[in-house]
Amino acid sequence: MAKQNFSHHPTICYRPIQPCDLEILERIHADIFPIRYESEFFQSVVHERDIVSWAAVDRSQPNGHSDELIGFVTARIVLAKETEIGDLLRYDPSKPDQTLVYILTLGVVESYRNLGIARSLIRQVIKYASSVPACRAVYLHVISYNVPAIHLYKKMSFKCIRRLQDFYLINGQHYDSFLFVYYVNGGRSPCSPLELLIAVVSYMTSGLKSVAARIRKNEEKTAKWPKCKETQSLMSIQTKRNLTTECTGYECVVPTACPCKQSSHKLEAGCVEANGIERQQTLRMTSSLPTGPLLSLYFLLLFPACLAADKVAASITYHGGPLLTGNLNLTLIWYGQFGRVHKNVIRAFVESLHYNAGANFQPQVSSWWNVIESYQEVAGKGGSPININVVKQVADLKYSAGKVVTGEFIQNVLQKVNTGGDSSTIPVILTARDVKMQGLCFTKCSQHGMLGGAQPYIVVGNPESECPGSCAWPFQKPDKGPLSITLNPPNGNLGADAMVIAFARALAEAVTNPYKTGFYQDKSDKANKTVEAASACWGIFGSGAFDGYTGKVRVDPDTGGGFNGHGSRGRKFLIPAVWNPKTNSCWTLL
Repeated sequence: MAKQNFSHHPTICYRPIQPCDLEILERIHADIFPIRYESEFFQSVVHERDIVSWAAVDRSQPNGHSDELIGFVTARIVLAKETEIGDLLRYDPSKPDQTLVYILTLGVVESYRNLGIARSLIRQVIKYASSVPACRAVYLHVISYNVPAIHLYKKMSFKCIRRLQDFYLINGQHYDSFLFVYYVNGGRSPCSPLELLIAVVSYMTSGLKSVAARIRKNEEKTAKWPKCKETQSLMSIQTKRNLTTECTGYECVVPTACPCKQSSHKLEAGCVEANGIERQQTLRMTSSLPTGPLLSLYFLLLFPACLAADKVAASITYHGGPLLTGNLNLTLIWYGQFGRVHKNVIRAFVESLHYNAGANFQPQVSSWWNVIESYQEVAGKGGSPININVVKQVADLKYSAGKVVTGEFIQNVLQKVNTGGDSSTIPVILTARDVKMQGLCFTKCSQHGMLGGAQPYIVVGNPESECPGSCAWPFQKPDKGPLSITLNPPNGNLGADAMVIAFARALAEAVTNPYKTGFYQDKSDKANKTVEAASACWGIFGSGAFDGYTGKVRVDPDTGGGFNGHGSRGRKFLIPAVWNPKTNSCWTLL
């Protein structure tokens, strides 16, 4: 829009966005932003579907335009524990309802810029967030080249806490993003001198134990420099132990941790935005470094993530048994009370296995399924496609077999669904949040098996209320292991998106090892569990993954949800890595 000279004195007022604003709202978004927003987003804004918004209008505009949008801001309320900055906030974990306000879009038409409208719109959001007792902060992302916006947020006391590498993908080009936070209602970053001291001592203690064990095991070997895989994440997510934390009073500023570079003598910790000052920290390795075992100790403490990144899963081999091939028909058994979102997300995932979203939507879930189909070729059974279809759905709203999943439970539920013992028909029992699954708290989030030697089945647990730290990661903080930054669920529902991950694992393993004589690891793990196509790559969602870090993922700019694959119905999914039998390695969509 061309800049104009006003023939009147603007009188700016603010009001909620209304359905009659739909057309102009879409047009302004198209003019201002390089990212295309779907019509569903605009419908949600104007009809207030989980989105709050404010419009700026010029009441003094002539010719009937006095109520036409000249600026806007849209935002969404999200649970603090389910966001990417949940670990950067001090809040009471005993109060799971604590929230944040995430600013989705903010814009002002060109002719009305530099009048303080954007600042006033942001103040509306801050005022709203402050009025919600459970809210602890307002946060947003801004593309790295938008200097005026960055200057505005700093001037309004937003804190730049992180730089996210390759956050945006626009016309095939990646751009970084800055993450800004404005604390409200006593919200602040969780760092105090005592807490930092405890964290450092705990980290060094665990590191020393690991180093001591390594030195005892390799005391006769020559110390070597640890190798680091160079990774460039589409979303730069680090564990707490990979971040240098600086505290000023009660404000915690966390710089972006740069990836380790093999054969490099410098580790750059990135730029830190704090109190308007840009600082760059550099750790230099000089000839004064310790040698021998102390050198190993030094690097083990400095680069724990790099060592973890080199961990390779054990090989999965074929043992000669039959695999599931051809057309496989699923009977979805909704055991308990399920909402519409759960059902739509699960069904969309199944459809996505064979769905072509188009060249502009890459990578696709169907590429993941192509790897599962390649097991047929490796086993010498041809390379024909495996077609998955939902042919029947059954709802058991009265919990006819009880609320604890056991072997007897599975048999009782399957008896109520007449499949005729056909191995090409797979009943899938999806349990509601109030159904307990034995072993769910021990990374057994789903299972597959064979009933009566001929009837394959799948059971998928629901981790919303039981052990979310075990089976809802990376949408929930893990119960054990290194602390990690959580992702927003790509479809906005923690239970549904976590069940997709568990369902995908079970489906992949049911097809490639239905009778426990197909593809699996020759030796079981320490817990005496069979390691199969998906469990061999547990916790990996993208390249460069290590303990507590998903690897490369993308972030939906509209919802903030983390994903790695496009599917049907315009949905996005986070799909787990699987073992690729052709390359003998874990394979991911990104």
